[in-house]
Amino acid sequence: MKNIILLTGRGGSKSIASKNVYPVLGRPLAFYPINAAKKAKKVDEIFVSTDCNLIRSLADKMGINIIDRPDRLSEDRSELIEAINHAVEQIRGEINYLITMHCNCGVHKKGLIDECIEVLDKNEEADSCVSGYIDYSVHPFRTKKISERGYLRDWLEVPSNVSANRQSLEPCFVLDGAVRVMRYRKCFPASTNSPFPFLGDKITFVENAGIGDVHSLDDIALTERFLRANGWNEEITI
Repeated sequence: MKNIILLTGRGGSKSIASKNVYPVLGRPLAFYPINAAKKAKKVDEIFVSTDCNLIRSLADKMGINIIDRPDRLSEDRSELIEAINHAVEQIRGEINYLITMHCNCGVHKKGLIDECIEVLDKNEEADSCVSGYIDYSVHPFRTKKISERGYLRDWLEVPSNVSANRQSLEPCFVLDGAVRVMRYRKCFPASTNSPFPFLGDKITFVENAGIGDVHSLDDIALTERFLRANGWNEEITI
């Protein structure tokens, strides 16, 4: 029974062209999650699923197993679960924990992967453990969806006594894509619990740095600020 890390990243991107290999402190963005994966002590094998030659080249240089993702699973509307299922078919051996990481997330507090694994080790009832951060501003009671007629509507029914003050709301946990550890026998085949059907019903969590994955140049700047604050620069590899 192995603990397997599966990094996922495709070549196409609408928000930032080739964002998974966008230069961050002089290195491709995907370098940082791969580096974090390699530093994890409780992991047996590391794979990356991609259709991108630049990610393949980086993974090869860093000694990571490469899974070629088909074009049909690398489109804008392709679902992550499809890429995960395809990758698992290529991985040999029994899987204990399947750990997924996004190539566009360069923010991992020290020991994050091992900490998530330890949380599952200590809680046999839990199906998975995810990283993320608490944010009251994006709370579902404070955000709105846009209707077909262009009006703002509630996402769900809001109780009449809900305060407009962020501090009065229950914590809202945002999954950041840095680490998701799944107890494979409980989470697969995936359920119908959208939008993350592979996480099971009993999801635990570990708080990360509070920045998240990259979808804009502002996210790149925040990632670089985190990395500099944690000892990285254009020359140093820690």
